[in-house]
Amino acid sequence: MKILLFGNDAKDIEGLVKKLGFEIVSSNPDVIISYGGDGTLLSSEREYPGIPKLPIRNSQFCNKCAEHADEHLLSQFLEDKPQFREYKKLHTNIEGKDLYALNDFVVRNELPMHAIRFQIDDGQLLIGDGIVVATPFGSTGYFKSISQKTFDTGFGLAFNNLTEKKEPLFLQDKDLLTFKLVRGKATLSFDNSADIFTIDEGSELVFKLSDHLAKIYEPTSLRCPNCKVQR
Repeated sequence: MKILLFGNDAKDIEGLVKKLGFEIVSSNPDVIISYGGDGTLLSSEREYPGIPKLPIRNSQFCNKCAEHADEHLLSQFLEDKPQFREYKKLHTNIEGKDLYALNDFVVRNELPMHAIRFQIDDGQLLIGDGIVVATPFGSTGYFKSISQKTFDTGFGLAFNNLTEKKEPLFLQDKDLLTFKLVRGKATLSFDNSADIFTIDEGSELVFKLSDHLAKIYEPTSLRCPNCKVQR
């Protein structure tokens, strides 16, 4: 099996990967080992979209990594005839560019001292810092920190620091969600990308689930009782 190692410290497991019989390549891999934390996994999917990912923890912050010692996880991966869970990515278009997010899109006020005024699907005028539009995969992150909730299907909308409390919205796979910036300055960011886009006053963004898939390995046994994971 051809493996590409991804992450700042990925060379640390190069010897183990070779020992277990994987072929390490620099292009056209069968699977990418994302060695790091949640951010490393998001970066690997953005750089190599659609190629199956095996996340291995090298950080205390990796909600998507199994709690296994590295050798146990890699050995189980070989034995599993691995199945990858598929996650739909969110899509929007801005400045003529199609953007895809595995975790979430965040719209927020550009200037922290000024709230923005906006509408969702031509509804009531809302005032606050913005919104978070998340996938089930990303619902354990920023979405949860705002709403204290997660979800498993469709996609979700959390309202960030509104002047009036508003419960999150949960949408179905085929739904569309339209954000309109009525007044103020706002930005759009996605996942952990360094690309940040300015949203013009009066403009609209449409969010929806796409057919673009991320494929993440999830072991059949989520924990190794005899493994000591020290990160």
